[in-house]
Amino acid sequence: MLACVGALQAAESDPLATQAQQVLVAFDIPAQPLDSAVLAFAEQSGVQVIFDAALLEGLRGNAVHGRLDVRAGLRALLLGHPVSYSFASPRQVSLSRTYAEADGRALQLGATHVQGQAIADDWVYEAPRSVAVIGREQIDRNPPRHAADMLEQSAGVYTAVSQQDPGLSVNIRGLQDYGRVNMNIDGMRQNFQQSGHQQRNGTMYIDPELLSAVTIEKGATSGMGGAGVIGGVAEFSTLDAREFIHPGKEFGGRLRATSGLGGHANGTDFIGSSAFALGNEIGDLLVAASERHLGDYDPGTHGSIGALRTGSASDPGIADRIKHSTVAYSGSTLRSRLAKLGWNLPADQRLQFAYLRTQVSYDDANMMNVQNAELWEKLGSSNVVSQNFALDYSYGPDDPLVDLKAKLYYVDNRNEQSTLTRGTAAGYDVTYQTDTYGLQLQNTSTLALLDRAGLKANYGLEYFLDKVRPDSTQATAASSAVDYPVSEGMTPRGERAMGSLFGNLEFDYDDWLTLSAGLRYDRYRLEGETGMNISTFTLGTTQQVTVPLRYDVDREEGRFSPTFGISVRPGVDWLQLFARYVEGWRPPAVTETLISGRPHGGSAETLYPNPLLEPERSQSWEVGFNVFTRSLITEGDALGLKVAYFDTRIEDFTFMSVGLQRPGYGLPALGTAAYVNDLSSTRFRGVEYALDYDTGGYYGNLTYTHMIGENQYCRNQAWLGGVTSPVYGTGRRPPVIGMVPNQAANAMVGCGGMMGTAEHMPMDRGSLTLGTRLLDRRLDVGIRARYSEGYALDSGDPDARDQIYPADWKSYTVYDLYGSYRASDSLTLRLALDNVTDRAYLVPLGDVLAFTLGRGRTLQGTVEYSF
Repeated sequence: MLACVGALQAAESDPLATQAQQVLVAFDIPAQPLDSAVLAFAEQSGVQVIFDAALLEGLRGNAVHGRLDVRAGLRALLLGHPVSYSFASPRQVSLSRTYAEADGRALQLGATHVQGQAIADDWVYEAPRSVAVIGREQIDRNPPRHAADMLEQSAGVYTAVSQQDPGLSVNIRGLQDYGRVNMNIDGMRQNFQQSGHQQRNGTMYIDPELLSAVTIEKGATSGMGGAGVIGGVAEFSTLDAREFIHPGKEFGGRLRATSGLGGHANGTDFIGSSAFALGNEIGDLLVAASERHLGDYDPGTHGSIGALRTGSASDPGIADRIKHSTVAYSGSTLRSRLAKLGWNLPADQRLQFAYLRTQVSYDDANMMNVQNAELWEKLGSSNVVSQNFALDYSYGPDDPLVDLKAKLYYVDNRNEQSTLTRGTAAGYDVTYQTDTYGLQLQNTSTLALLDRAGLKANYGLEYFLDKVRPDSTQATAASSAVDYPVSEGMTPRGERAMGSLFGNLEFDYDDWLTLSAGLRYDRYRLEGETGMNISTFTLGTTQQVTVPLRYDVDREEGRFSPTFGISVRPGVDWLQLFARYVEGWRPPAVTETLISGRPHGGSAETLYPNPLLEPERSQSWEVGFNVFTRSLITEGDALGLKVAYFDTRIEDFTFMSVGLQRPGYGLPALGTAAYVNDLSSTRFRGVEYALDYDTGGYYGNLTYTHMIGENQYCRNQAWLGGVTSPVYGTGRRPPVIGMVPNQAANAMVGCGGMMGTAEHMPMDRGSLTLGTRLLDRRLDVGIRARYSEGYALDSGDPDARDQIYPADWKSYTVYDLYGSYRASDSLTLRLALDNVTDRAYLVPLGDVLAFTLGRGRTLQGTVEYSF
């Protein structure tokens, strides 16, 4: 880092750090010696500050008053002093004294550290909206087998997971699939989608070993990442060099290995990673790699499981068979490589290049069938390769009007899948590929209007383009209405571009009132070709014929979406009341619009396109409160509480429906399916609770989600219209002399027949973690409980007969134990026992067709060496 006497310089571009730093903190630091001023800063912000008090001797800190973000507060405190700072993580910053040498270079001296007592990521309890962070400490306590395991302790977050598919699909408050939730890695959208994976139409692949944290923003937003989003944003932040190096330390890293132990390894063969970082004032470099080798596992054997899906209501032996059967085809091999190269440019600029490659190999299985000798049948195999390239630029001078960030990225996700021969359907190879090109640009400006008022503006643009490019060895049927095989038509070729302009204003008055307003303009364009065969008559005859109906789709549309918010601190600093109103807009995806094919390349069901599909429009209300205070019960403890009620209404919600009627002549058929718009208003509402308490010696965390109500989905049975009836002539065998619209069929409205996770409201779920730190905090032990209220209907329930995805999630409570021992500053040992009571369970919204129960009792050990 280059600095000169009298200048202040920062090196920071981590998006998670920036997000934490932009939370406003009520600073009240009078002018005083700089070393004591830094202590006050640490106490008031909850940020760990690494510095050497002796090196700050003789310097006097500036007075800092008012509500500022962490970065602005630190700048104001240090302005004009020969001190540089660097954020190593969202809640840790290093300070260094700089001295000018004869040759004009800067000399930096080392540091010790001091920490204000705080809950990790406590900024979420001061954010006037629903947001959650899953930190590295939480991930490490019970190492996840599947990436979905990381999300189980987050209120309002679910996953439609199948343990036979390592792909991750995030559900926020009941919404998922086709970009409703922006799943991204370091801001790079993961828009890969492959039809045929049952309830997951939008999956990403990430190894938790390479993550620093996961940040969940719930609901639509008018900020960066909110284009085309109505459910929320799930950002997976990867490792950064500054987690391992800081001023005075130019090289660092971490080695970690996890394995199942003894007779309870339960498929955990090996999980390991390595990370190496080096850097100085010029720049930094990070390289990291991970391996994950998992075998088939055994589910829990105790407790009841659903009887509707399994048929065990009539034969209890079926449930015992499932619970005592190894979950076949649940093994996988994953390899990831990560590299980041950062360059600190003059004038407070930074440039960084990043590359992430993930490769996953696994077997594809059919849905569970208790009638077969084996519960699961192998359909083929998949080899997924995900490559992510990013170029980041930041410019953050000592100017409150400029905090500029830009990103260019490219994501290449592809699955090279081999499908086996089944019956009369020949095997084939197919590659499903989605390429995403993205551009992001934003700036944040802060203005001091009066002594007690301030204004912050965040504005920018976002653009991304998805190119879907399937390729298959399967032959195209001679009678096909399109020029590609049905396997390609299930995830069809096409392009969708989305551009967005956004702006947010935040007005803060006297540390107690905050008003916010935002506006986003989204515009999309979708292009592609599709078609279907329909039935009609040859006029003048009685002969019924099939003719192709083709569509050349080129749709473009835009919409404005506003955001409003208010937060109030009613006379006490520890309480914050907030309310938000947000509108969102999600246009149709390529597959929803153009799909034309049959599952697995040859089943009886046929999926048809819908070029008339309308965009979804959401309106969301949220009201809640935050509590954050220190020294409540004991000196230095910290308490954080967030409670929020949300209510999201969606017009023209898109879902897949069966039992539809094609254009032309014919009748509705159960095997006719397409994506359609819901004619009623779809609604997702509930209450979320999050609580953290930490004294340093012991701690606890509680989360709970309560969902309210249910939805009824209705659609036009003839989703494209155009149903016709013949007009007959005269004679003994009257010929068809014309075709006229069938008004009754075209006007028919039907309800039910939905395929997808939204068929059921997410179940209530919660988690409780209690732990203690002993032996000068070197030993950390605790227990975690995971609870689901479940939702299961009896086989005799009339509603059960109409469900494509049976409501078969039984209530359960699972207990986990964990412990870690820091043997030295470099060596940490961990032990985790998941599902202590060996409970059989299916997670809320877990894939009920695959019916892969959660892991039974599993013991894992980890060795970590840091340097």
